Amino acid sequence: MKSLRPGPEKPLPARVGPLFAAPFGSSAGWWRDDPSEQLRNYQSWVYAAVNAIAQEVARQRPYLFVNTGQADHEQVPLSHTHPLCRLLDRPNPWLTPWEMWYLTVVYLELTGNCFWYIADRTPEDRRFGTPAEIWIVPTPWVKVEPDAREFVKAYTIAAPGVPGERFTPNEIIHLKYPNPLDPHYGLSPLQANALTVDANTELLKSRYQTFLAGPRPGVVLQTDQMLTDQSVRRLEDTLTDKFAGRTNWHRPMVLEQGLKASPWTLTPAEMDYMNSAKMTRDEILALFRVPPPITGLVENIGLGGQIWSGSRVMFCEGTIQPKLELMAQALTRDLGCRYGPDVVITFPDCSPRNQEERRKDDEVDAKLGIRTYNEIRRGRGLQPFADPRFDQPMVPGTE
Repeated sequence: MKSLRPGPEKPLPARVGPLFAAPFGSSAGWWRDDPSEQLRNYQSWVYAAVNAIAQEVARQRPYLFVNTGQADHEQVPLSHTHPLCRLLDRPNPWLTPWEMWYLTVVYLELTGNCFWYIADRTPEDRRFGTPAEIWIVPTPWVKVEPDAREFVKAYTIAAPGVPGERFTPNEIIHLKYPNPLDPHYGLSPLQANALTVDANTELLKSRYQTFLAGPRPGVVLQTDQMLTDQSVRRLEDTLTDKFAGRTNWHRPMVLEQGLKASPWTLTPAEMDYMNSAKMTRDEILALFRVPPPITGLVENIGLGGQIWSGSRVMFCEGTIQPKLELMAQALTRDLGCRYGPDVVITFPDCSPRNQEERRKDDEVDAKLGIRTYNEIRRGRGLQPFADPRFDQPMVPGTE
């Protein structure tokens, strides 16, 4: 069983290793470089975008197979009873697969990093040597210890109020988004969009303060005469009695004693304030690559179905699929290898358009005898039929 454990990482060449030994980190003092503060920005339009991405990824089911060749029919699916399938189907007693993938993506989108602790089985378990559970470690608790020869020496995990503990690289799977500034830590879309996120936060605070201070009047009455407090109150009460409510808003206003009424209009600065809120919203959604309809923003309801379908295709192909491929490759390297050198973890294409095209291709290939039924089933991650006839092409005109 020890052979299932990953081997030691290949040392870096002596000339290259020292270059990556020291942490690259950027200057501190701003939430962009503080994982705890990054997680606190999971609100407003950041929440709308990241939640949409995480929910879509959590819906996807990984496809596990042994790679014996380049063709689809040479990918032998792992049985649902395989230990790796069991592990991903039940990461630990308190975490469902949906929650695991959801939290993984949330940490990646907000901090650029996600750390999985791979707990081995106890010596009392006969299956000692294979991973028993997966635990997601909150990113703010983890620090990477660089090494001049092995790239990563260890991971130090320190929960709040608890002394830190060191874990070997074989115990931690580090999923991260590529970071050109630091090879040991990932860079999240939230960090790259920090200024826009701050602008959106300040706009929300400003709007809240405006409502907290009280609404402004909808109409202004002007006169050159001096009015007593009693006259002002009488005018306010009269206007409220006559024009309050949805049935009285259209009544004509008759003024006397030199009174002039004018609406309280927005100034150019206030109009720009409203445009800024929409602009920061669009910038946040664009950087996370989430089309507005995915978050529930549909301006033309009459075209809602078409807009939704097109947005789903853009979202799945341009946003979700690249993230699935990044995670799949990292997990194949760091987790799949523990079950054999050719075990692959991947995700099927999630695009609605590609799935429909694939079904049509499968149908044509089956009718023309280009592929067998079992080849098509293996390509979809399904177990082949036991009947050997399904391993032969169904050529038209033959029995």
